[in-house]
Amino acid sequence: MKDDVLVGLIDMCVSQLESVGLAELTERLHAELQMRLKATDEDDFANLVQAARLIAFSHSPMPIDKSITILLDVAAAHMPRGRSIEALTLVERALDLAADNGFRNELRRACNVYAVISVDVGVPSRGVEYALRGAAIAHELGDEVGVAACFANMTGALCAMGLYRETISVGLRLIKRFKTNSSCTGLVSNTRGNMANAALALRHYSLATEAARESCEAVGLPRDAQGLLNRVIAEGIWLKSAIGLKDEKTAQARLKMIQDLASAFKSPRMDMNRDLAEAAYEIFAGDLTIAVAKLLEMLKKSKGLPGVYRDNLVLLVKAYEKGNDHAGALLYLGELVEFLGKSQVAAVRGKLEAIKERVQTPMPGKDDVRAVINAIQRIPGSQKEEIEVPESMYRDALERLAVSAELREDSLGRHAYRVGKLAGLLAEAAGYGSKFCMDVELAARLHDIGKLGIPDGLLMKPGKLSEAEFKVMERHTVIGAQVLQQCSHPAFRLAEQIAMFHHEWWDGTGYPRALVGETIPVVARIAALADVYDALAHRRPYKDAWTHEKTVELIAQESGTHFEPRLAELFISMVNALRIAHPGEAFDDYLSQAGKYSTFLQARDQMHQMLNDMEPILPGELL
Repeated sequence: MKDDVLVGLIDMCVSQLESVGLAELTERLHAELQMRLKATDEDDFANLVQAARLIAFSHSPMPIDKSITILLDVAAAHMPRGRSIEALTLVERALDLAADNGFRNELRRACNVYAVISVDVGVPSRGVEYALRGAAIAHELGDEVGVAACFANMTGALCAMGLYRETISVGLRLIKRFKTNSSCTGLVSNTRGNMANAALALRHYSLATEAARESCEAVGLPRDAQGLLNRVIAEGIWLKSAIGLKDEKTAQARLKMIQDLASAFKSPRMDMNRDLAEAAYEIFAGDLTIAVAKLLEMLKKSKGLPGVYRDNLVLLVKAYEKGNDHAGALLYLGELVEFLGKSQVAAVRGKLEAIKERVQTPMPGKDDVRAVINAIQRIPGSQKEEIEVPESMYRDALERLAVSAELREDSLGRHAYRVGKLAGLLAEAAGYGSKFCMDVELAARLHDIGKLGIPDGLLMKPGKLSEAEFKVMERHTVIGAQVLQQCSHPAFRLAEQIAMFHHEWWDGTGYPRALVGETIPVVARIAALADVYDALAHRRPYKDAWTHEKTVELIAQESGTHFEPRLAELFISMVNALRIAHPGEAFDDYLSQAGKYSTFLQARDQMHQMLNDMEPILPGELL
């Protein structure tokens, strides 16, 4: 049966026949699904997506298990097409169907697919949550492969967040538990690849080498295009790790393997991965002129592939740094930050649009069937009056991102909540009304959301940044404001002001606009005090924690230069009183209490608990 005919029949069953006959059509589509998914014609895929959406939002999607399978398989097929955002509503509907009808196996798989797609659309914190939820369900079902699949995806989500040590911690336990299970070979191999990436980012080259080698050997020589590309990517990590160890013999062997694989399977993506590998080796060998020429030429082609373009820029920075051309290094470091910032803005826009679509898509049982079909088909003029998205849904999504942005510096993920609470309390001490104070607390939690666009190398650099590096870091304020501008809800305008201006100084020497005195929005002046106090009083990768006394002494010294004098005086008095009322660790617990309700932080804590229940890694035991 042709796709357009099948869609027409499903449409008629759902909209005109109260789903009579839909089960038979669903069974037929399910039986033919894998064959239909292999079709390369975009019109065929569009028809398949349409059929899945009609089934998803019918009154009676029967049989339910096969309906869920169709939704998840079609959703997953969006990923290689670069259209993961469009798949979110299908996966969310599959989650609802599985949960509402008690289909635990299907719910486990839906959680896992949702985790993978969440990472792909730029929300890895949600990926961690749903991977963990899937792992818990798989454990209850005694599904060992399901547990392995969820934890393997969790390592991908953690690595995407820049939580490299946690990636390695999860990966090591997963490998130890599942490496002898032949059904988990591919999952263990993927985990080794994520571990290798994380170890490389931490410059733990020996671990990165071992993990990449094991991953490549486990995969062998793939027979399909995606498998070959994955092998080339893993070989690239192995090559970079060998370069880090100054192991020229291994680096040459890995480069030769990448070149051979790229020659065996011609594609633009494979060619660019080969060119990146050659440039990395040339930088190592000291052929900087050749490497830079190749990388600059690649920039014209790699912009269409975000991951390749990012690696392209990173190598250019390294090449110029090795050649002591600091101006060139700064130029491309700035371009890298600009690119990362735009990527994050686009990812947030897509996420917020997906939230809006889900809220505004009529659901069976709540709306007229024809209205449901019209909404799904996007018939012009058929949509009901636009429904306002609740502020809480947007806030939850943005707070996840803000916490994600800070975890690379604040390992417990409570900094955003402590800053928010301190800012709200300072607003209260300054005499503002209760609603404004609560608005300030919520807005200040998002103050550093722009750090999503800052490379790990800057955020995690031990020691002080150079003047040029600090200039690049300053851009997180503008990126944060751009991210928050994507949310049209008026409740986020205060957060936008704080993100943009919380590093301005009272005397006009701050950034990004060098505003002076009361031209700095008052919410940013309030948040600045809260942020500086908490950042100084806690350990960061580049500094140890300061004592309370030393921190308030600095604030007093910088009153009138960095901080508004009246607010600085109020802040010192307030925080001294809070320290007395909540001594020791109780102080942080009080300030970060709202963080206990973060589903992401709850999931992260639960993840560590599940890891502790696994067999521990013994000293000297790696892979």
